Amino acid sequence: MTTDPLSKLPMFATDDEIAIAIVGKARASNWKRGALLILEARGFPKVDALHGGRPVPLVRKWYNQYLGVDRSYVQTTQEGGKENPEAWRPKRLRRNDRKPQTGLDARSQKILLYMVGHPDCQTHVEIPEAGAFGMDRLAEKGVVAPAGRDESGGQKWKVTDLGLEEAKRIEFWHYGKSDGPR
Repeated sequence: MTTDPLSKLPMFATDDEIAIAIVGKARASNWKRGALLILEARGFPKVDALHGGRPVPLVRKWYNQYLGVDRSYVQTTQEGGKENPEAWRPKRLRRNDRKPQTGLDARSQKILLYMVGHPDCQTHVEIPEAGAFGMDRLAEKGVVAPAGRDESGGQKWKVTDLGLEEAKRIEFWHYGKSDGPR
């Protein structure tokens, strides 16, 4: 049985000594320049200023946890993994979940986004490029619904829940935003 290279070190060892014990003399300088910074960010024991080195027992304990030495190898390899059926769906299908789904043309999408961004604008007169025909088309798709009449007798419209969801999908699909309409 081989001896643990860390057991040959003093209780507080320099980075050079630890590097040689862990990866060998040939790769020690590369380990100190690259891996040591990454490992410190993950909780690798710090240098003790009073003793001028890192505590070797803590280094050993850290590596045992990092490598999973404390657990039985057979036990960890035989544990049943969690299934992820989403991983089997083609990327194209997963992407289509975020795609606009109501089939609105570009003009209708623009009108819907304007209505969501300006909830105080409720008639086709107040919404740029939205005629009565455009509003009827949005109503057919279920993204807006009638909301009564204004003082002059014109139809008022409100965005439905489906319209809000569709606006979020449009924003994400075309503009990469997931925080709602702009």
